Amino acid sequence: MAARWLPIGAIGLSVVLWSFAYVLSGWALETGSAAVLSVCRFALALVVLVPLAARRPAFWRTLRQPRTILLGLTGVTLYYSLANIGLLFTTPGTAALVVSLLPVLTAVAAVAMIRERLSTRTIVGLALATLGVGLVAASGFRVDIGVALNIGALASYAIYTVLLRRDGGHADAPDALSLATATGVWGTILMLPWLGWEMLTGAASVPTDPRGLIAILVLALVVTAPTLVLYNYGAERVPAAVSGVATAAIPALGYGFALLLGETLDPVKALGGAIALVGVVIATLARPQIEPSPPGSALPEPAELAGPTERAAADPEVTPRA
Repeated sequence: MAARWLPIGAIGLSVVLWSFAYVLSGWALETGSAAVLSVCRFALALVVLVPLAARRPAFWRTLRQPRTILLGLTGVTLYYSLANIGLLFTTPGTAALVVSLLPVLTAVAAVAMIRERLSTRTIVGLALATLGVGLVAASGFRVDIGVALNIGALASYAIYTVLLRRDGGHADAPDALSLATATGVWGTILMLPWLGWEMLTGAASVPTDPRGLIAILVLALVVTAPTLVLYNYGAERVPAAVSGVATAAIPALGYGFALLLGETLDPVKALGGAIALVGVVIATLARPQIEPSPPGSALPEPAELAGPTERAAADPEVTPRA
């Protein structure tokens, strides 16, 4: 039974870590460039992940698969490139608020790409999360080119989440560490032309202040490396819409951290954050529903995912082990 909750826990922890990223990235971009931040962030994370993953045969097999290149493009290259460029044109707080769109984008992508059925609980949670982040956004949100770039980044990440869910149930699916590391490798490789362009045009710059350098280290080792593995593990095992709703906690958590750092309390933001968190709880912490997989999605059927007790209830000939 506990194993059924591990994917939810993994996504929850990755969301908590993710909520720190916008402020840290903003610090690094005060004196550094977007491509340098993006590539250094993942290169340093891979210094930790590759030695661990390279011991597993699944890593080398996964690294050669075209699917992994697509995951690296959508979940790393496009997402982090567009998000970091967007931070050059908008504030970290505004960028964090834009994440409120990710649950909706993920749910839409899940329905369109893999015909995922949204449970009533997920729909209610999604509605509350959207309402909550809408209230947060109404208190200090502004639209600019940075917002547009961040929306593009989120759309790419929504597709990435659905791709993880679509292909996560096949028999030879790699373990989370192998897949996350291989995805990070390809995502970083695909960002190198952007870094080369910055260098050729003279726009490349490494943060010159201690806070920016520390921010990159924390982003790489505390945020990026764990989040890659945790989110991949969870997103392969729960409905994509649920993974998306969980991300609605990011603006609320980000605002909570801002309060802890001394920001003045805004009642509207506080109320919106609380409503968003209620929506996340409804959609993710109740018992996950396992439904038949859509044709062609390569996902296991309910009998394959259910525990011995559930299988016995569905099939009288199955005897649960003591």
